[in-house]
Amino acid sequence: MADAGFEAFLWSITMQESGGNYRAVGPPTPYGRAYGRYQVLAPNVGPWTAKYYGKRLTPQQFLNNPAAQDAVVRGVLGGYYRKYGARGAAAMWYSGQPNPNKTYGNPPVYQYVNSVVSRMGSYRGQKIGVGASGGGGYTSGGPVKVALSREELMEQYGLSASLINSSKELRSLFNKAVAGSWSAARFQAALKNSKWWKNQSSTLRKYLTTKYTDPATWKQQQSAATYAVNQLAVAVGLGNQIKGGKASKLLKDAVYKKTALGWTDARIKDWMGTKVSVHSGGMWGEAGEAFDEMHEIAYLNGMKYSTSWYAKRAKDVVSGKTTMQNVEETIRRQAAARYAPYAEQIRAGQNVLDLAAPYIKSVAQLLELPESDVDLNEKLVYNAMSGGHGGANFPLWEFEKAVKNDPRWRKTNNARESMFTVAHKILQDFGVSY
Repeated sequence: MADAGFEAFLWSITMQESGGNYRAVGPPTPYGRAYGRYQVLAPNVGPWTAKYYGKRLTPQQFLNNPAAQDAVVRGVLGGYYRKYGARGAAAMWYSGQPNPNKTYGNPPVYQYVNSVVSRMGSYRGQKIGVGASGGGGYTSGGPVKVALSREELMEQYGLSASLINSSKELRSLFNKAVAGSWSAARFQAALKNSKWWKNQSSTLRKYLTTKYTDPATWKQQQSAATYAVNQLAVAVGLGNQIKGGKASKLLKDAVYKKTALGWTDARIKDWMGTKVSVHSGGMWGEAGEAFDEMHEIAYLNGMKYSTSWYAKRAKDVVSGKTTMQNVEETIRRQAAARYAPYAEQIRAGQNVLDLAAPYIKSVAQLLELPESDVDLNEKLVYNAMSGGHGGANFPLWEFEKAVKNDPRWRKTNNARESMFTVAHKILQDFGVSY
């Protein structure tokens, strides 16, 4: 007994491709013309007729032989139908791939598939094969009820068993459609009025539909998204989130937000930026760059902050809540208050360490210290810069007197030579020379 589901599918293909015309010839394509009622491409005619008709035909011979056309299409499409179902078979016939949701082609694959599957519901027992009239003809009597399986009905409705079974509401709706012999159009209309449909964003609906109807494509999309989001994680300073080939929970969460909820990369970076932490006194990635830059600005302006202060602002920078410019302005504002005599220059962009260079050089020379070891943490320099020695532009000669009053100066060669010079001068004044 003929498979009514396949007969409905085959009839729909004939209507889609040629309207039932065995003599139809398609336009030129990169693969050659398509021939006959089912529009078989020229390169396939020879191999397929040899396999399913028992005789290798040329495209012209194939065009003139309806029996060969029927034999080929039942052999090829029958195999596709048994292996992939109606939607997959239609996609294979049109594109050479069984994925019915692809968007390439003109019309796109998914539109071709939807058209074929939707038309199956209009099948009325038309004869398919040699002896049928040009358009297939109708049998006498009313419409023939095609006993499609539940799986075939799912395909006709554009869903899969796993997607339908993933939701109690979808399962109930599908059972109602099966009991009432709903058309695909009626089922889709009811689906769009369901709570499931209304409660999901378009991005989430697409995510779920792809996951359950085309798992191979879904896995490819997830793999690509995992790689891309992991790069964002590394960039913001979270480090590699794939260990031993497995994604961390944080990375999985981020991938779901991107693919299912439609989050942009900027929003994901904002979210991941709040997860960045300090490692061995530092941070990684963009957060690490911000962390280090803040330390540098603070050091150059004689300011000190806690590790948590730097970490919080680094997170805020990479997550887009603030900018490095704003952080620098904060540091400079506080430095201007601390080194009030130089407030105007500091706010204008000059670094306190540069402004203190003459004092730093003097301390280094007089106390015989490496200049690199003297900075704004040196009490003598700090007092000079903060106004502790009488305000801005504290004369250098007065500053040097202050340095020589420091106990450390007495231990230097400078001090010993100075004292020797003074003693020598005193002895000379008393008429003693040596």
